[in-house]
Amino acid sequence: MAESIPRGRAMVLLGRILNRLVSQWAIPGAGRVAVCSPLVGLIAGLGAVAFLRLLALLVHYVLNGLLHFYLPPTGEGVPHAITSPYPWWLVLLVPTLGGLLSGLIVFTWAPEAEGHGTDALIRAFHRGGGQIRGRVPLIKGIASVITIGTGGSAGQEGPIAQIGAGFGSFLARLLRLTPNERRLLMLAGAAGGVGAIFRAPLGGALFACEVLYMTAAMESAALLPCLASSIVAYSTFALFITPSPIFIVPNMAFRGLAELPMFALLALACAGVGWLYVRIFYGLRDYVFKPIPLPRHIKPALGGLLLGLIALIFPQVMTGGYGWVQWGAIGMPPSLLQPHELPFAPQMGVGMLLSLALLKTVTTGLTISSGGSGGVFGPSVFIGGMLGGAVGQLLHGLFPSWNLNPSAFALVGMGGFFAGVSKTPLTSIMMVSEMAGNYSLLVPLMLVCGLNMGLSRRWTLYEEQVPSPVDSPAHQGDFVIDVLEQLRVSQVMVRTEGLELVPAGTPFVEIVRRVAQSTETLFLVVDRQGALSGVFTLRDIRLALEGTEWAPLVVADDLAHRPVLTVTLADDLHTALKRLTELNVDEIPVVAPDDPGQLVGLLHRRELVAAYTTQIDALRSPDPASVL
Repeated sequence: MAESIPRGRAMVLLGRILNRLVSQWAIPGAGRVAVCSPLVGLIAGLGAVAFLRLLALLVHYVLNGLLHFYLPPTGEGVPHAITSPYPWWLVLLVPTLGGLLSGLIVFTWAPEAEGHGTDALIRAFHRGGGQIRGRVPLIKGIASVITIGTGGSAGQEGPIAQIGAGFGSFLARLLRLTPNERRLLMLAGAAGGVGAIFRAPLGGALFACEVLYMTAAMESAALLPCLASSIVAYSTFALFITPSPIFIVPNMAFRGLAELPMFALLALACAGVGWLYVRIFYGLRDYVFKPIPLPRHIKPALGGLLLGLIALIFPQVMTGGYGWVQWGAIGMPPSLLQPHELPFAPQMGVGMLLSLALLKTVTTGLTISSGGSGGVFGPSVFIGGMLGGAVGQLLHGLFPSWNLNPSAFALVGMGGFFAGVSKTPLTSIMMVSEMAGNYSLLVPLMLVCGLNMGLSRRWTLYEEQVPSPVDSPAHQGDFVIDVLEQLRVSQVMVRTEGLELVPAGTPFVEIVRRVAQSTETLFLVVDRQGALSGVFTLRDIRLALEGTEWAPLVVADDLAHRPVLTVTLADDLHTALKRLTELNVDEIPVVAPDDPGQLVGLLHRRELVAAYTTQIDALRSPDPASVL
């Protein structure tokens, strides 16, 4: 008990400081979430640093050390030779053991951390009140590092989103924020983590707002907190790791209307492979791994073994594979080239690029759909980049006089493919541009992302997405509230006649007589000056009648509820509805704004409902003058 008192005082003090900051600096509508989101961003940025450091350590000792496997460097890398993994039996054993260890960790301590993680974030927003168990981010991070670091085909966005979101949820619980604030702070944490680890602060903020819905809808209330968190997370990340672009691209330019049909063909290819990706991803889960009579923690090991069999011939499908996209589809910058290679010349032909794009859809399903832990953004970038590079080379070969740049198609393919499978077009446009440090292809990116969104509207990689905010359990009732908040009590009929005013000193016997002769259900108690001092209902009378021996001593003042729940003419109808519900009555007193004792009349629930119905009909009407 002695320890709980200081802790309780500390929480009270923290709450007062938070409210003070809100009153001074918070942006209207953002409230306490806006004040807390920079702190969430700080932790998300540190989480991104820790995640990458641990992953780099595991890659160094396992992939580089045991397997002698050196992937092509990305834009952040240093020149080194590219090697294939060996011996063959370790190519099978390492992903198998990685899957087994990841499965044991996840299914022992946090089964909800299986899979790619982003669906868990979406589910927590829509159906979980923004609640994420404190252990989930840690378990998810460790399991994902093991999965990716041992060659599993998975990405980083899912685990880092859960790390940031988990801290946002924890801080919201600590400060006893409302469920809606907790949801927004959770999204702010996810935005910070994604924005930092992909060196894309704007893309990360948009991702957290867009990924919740299957359509072009966004969680607009989360945008400012997500931006604040992402800014701080990215800046924190930059203190430890220089945030260079992940991809280095040659000088490219969009050359006008003539190129748009070529990029439209890329959108068709992205839509087709995206459909196949989603079907394979969930088909492996539902028709292969679920029916297998093995313990859940063993199945990721089976997925790792099957991936290893493919990697014996195509080692490029292991881990995230950004380096292979840079080397094979875009081309290496001169600073990372071996002496015999040409600057920015893609090192893979159409056949290899298409093969790797299709095989990556399978190996990602084997890794994640089996219960392994990791994200799907990295594999999606790999698939889109390889597919775009193949389409670009094919078109360049068919129309050599047009001087099409295959590297441009690879870059646009990354964003266009992910936009279709994730339903995040703005995120895809910005994240790919930020990851490449190049904004010259915004127009074709917009075209391919938009077209693929339209072509692939019936399938998504995130099962927990809902079509729009109207369909989200998190927003049930919001739209009714929005309409009621637009209406004032003064806009509806307030009854001023036939009110039952009962003096505070009225004896109980007289009260019973008056109630028996009245048709009212709410009785207003007034003091000697006629000011409203309380209310009572028929239920209060029935309760008083149970103790009949005390009846001679009861007066109206004893029956009155205090403090009196009232509304003023300036209050909105949402406030009136909440107070009617608290009173559990059909009418509520309306008082003067400057004098809570001066009674104006009574507002009936049916008048409130009638005003709401009229407003809804008016909003649907083409005549603006009909709106209240």
